[in-house]
Amino acid sequence: MDSDLDVLSRLLDEGHRFDFRNFCYPNQAYPERYGGEDAPEWMAWKARVLRAVKRLSAEDSPASLLAARAVAINTRGNYLAEFERAKASLLQSLEMVNAALKSDAYGELRSPESTNASPLLSNRVFVVHGHDSGLKTDVERFLREIGLEPVVLHRQPDQGGTVIEKFERHSDVGYAFILLTPDEVAYTVDQQGVSETERITELRARPNVIFEFGYFVGRLGRERVCCLSKGEVTMPSDLGGLVYKNVGDSLDSQAYSIILELKAAGYDLRV
Repeated sequence: MDSDLDVLSRLLDEGHRFDFRNFCYPNQAYPERYGGEDAPEWMAWKARVLRAVKRLSAEDSPASLLAARAVAINTRGNYLAEFERAKASLLQSLEMVNAALKSDAYGELRSPESTNASPLLSNRVFVVHGHDSGLKTDVERFLREIGLEPVVLHRQPDQGGTVIEKFERHSDVGYAFILLTPDEVAYTVDQQGVSETERITELRARPNVIFEFGYFVGRLGRERVCCLSKGEVTMPSDLGGLVYKNVGDSLDSQAYSIILELKAAGYDLRV
């Protein structure tokens, strides 16, 4: 999914391509002065601009008011001046929102239930999990309760892509929870010949979870990855300096601590 800045950039590019020759059907009676019915592409663009502006801007913001007035201008069969006025107003409203996303000096953006301090990031967070579906469900529920949207990568359509390509399709996500649960029993090679009763074993998370753990630390930074462990699972040896929280039998024991970590990362939570 594209970021809001990408969407606005695409709408601006599309808008600049409209002119008096392609925004409407020709009028044979007055080919040089009047237009015919609005073209579907022009109508669709106007609707998308209004929807994007209203989704991102406060209802009483200049951008929202300007876009609403622009869409109300009758461009069907009208003079060139009416088309130019509608187009210029819609482009200006997009520019206003674009500027506000980068620096909302006047407080004109619409405030979602929970937001991220960075305009490039959304209120969505990754959840990487193993076989413990109960903990995964608890984490998803908790995140929704505080106004965030969990993104479980294994539920996203593959589209022939790897987990890295899935992450790149969700580039507006700025935080990840890694659920380390005791899913596998493992031992080192030197324990192969040891009897089962004397063999030293470890409870480990699945290899793909460990891989994604390291990947997100590299992509998002240590301060934007929270590891939630359960039971006696062995912790990765080369991932020190990170946020580790053992949830025990219930996620509730770490709920307040998780909220503090999210706030420190820039999230304005619904709590």
